[in-house]
Amino acid sequence: MRLIKMVTKEQHVDILTRYPNDADAAEIYSAAMQQPVTRQNCTYWRKIFLDVGTKAKADAAIMSNRELRTPSPGDDVGNTAWVPDTARRLMVIGDLHCPYWHPDTMAFLRHIKHEYNPDCFVQVGDETDGHAISFHESDPNLDSAGVELEKAKAQLKELHDEFPQMLVCHSNHGSLVYRRAKFSGLPVQFIKSYREILFPEHSARDWSWSFNWKINTPAGPVLFRHQTGGGDALTAAAAEGCNLVVGHEHGKFGSSYGATSMRLFFGAYTGCLIDKDSLAFAYGRVFPRKPILGVLMIIDGVPVNIPMVLDSEGRWIGA
Repeated sequence: MRLIKMVTKEQHVDILTRYPNDADAAEIYSAAMQQPVTRQNCTYWRKIFLDVGTKAKADAAIMSNRELRTPSPGDDVGNTAWVPDTARRLMVIGDLHCPYWHPDTMAFLRHIKHEYNPDCFVQVGDETDGHAISFHESDPNLDSAGVELEKAKAQLKELHDEFPQMLVCHSNHGSLVYRRAKFSGLPVQFIKSYREILFPEHSARDWSWSFNWKINTPAGPVLFRHQTGGGDALTAAAAEGCNLVVGHEHGKFGSSYGATSMRLFFGAYTGCLIDKDSLAFAYGRVFPRKPILGVLMIIDGVPVNIPMVLDSEGRWIGA
């Protein structure tokens, strides 16, 4: 009998739902079937029973994925059905630079989530740092590229466990692997997607990456991107014709308003959540503008910057 038919559809759904990690699910299947079940089996069954619903659709999706990837590494869109038509409490997380985020990052983010009960989540990019593969000088006292990536994945797993739904902006640090490949003459078809690199076990189906995200609020749409590409956020918002939120500039944290005869609009900066004392940010010690840690909430279309206030030891006062 084929492995897939040794348990019922209901049992498949139950196991795959209770064990999102394919390696864990494989162990449960192996014990139930008295036969070895591989992680690859679980990945395939997950696509059939949880993602698309039928074997034919799963096989079609696999064949489609074998086609040449369109060279647009910044777009890796998963399930976005969770995004509300109009977001009333939108939580925006700034640059993280994993694995070099502030040690109290997750405690602070959990606190904000509990206090404000957001209905939509955006991370503005630089979710990873990529110090070891940067085009700038890298510090030999920091980790190699492989070790750095594994540590970044561990932090992002924590983030995903708390925020299983997220819209992420394509960014200069997050995209370093693609930029390095392009510099070396490698087409994007040779490179894994964001989710394949960062979440190889479960693919983070409700996370998506794109250059821009536009989300409706009661006060009009808000555009999210990693950086303006020139000029300040308010000037860029005027050019875009809508509210704009950006990250990238660690020392900018706040919102400014502008107006025309027809509308009011804002440009906002998210600040960041980095560990400024890490060797990865040694370059910033000569900058007059220092990193500002915090989160941006957009409540009924109104931006509210919430700083992560630190004590004299550099730890969050709410920890």
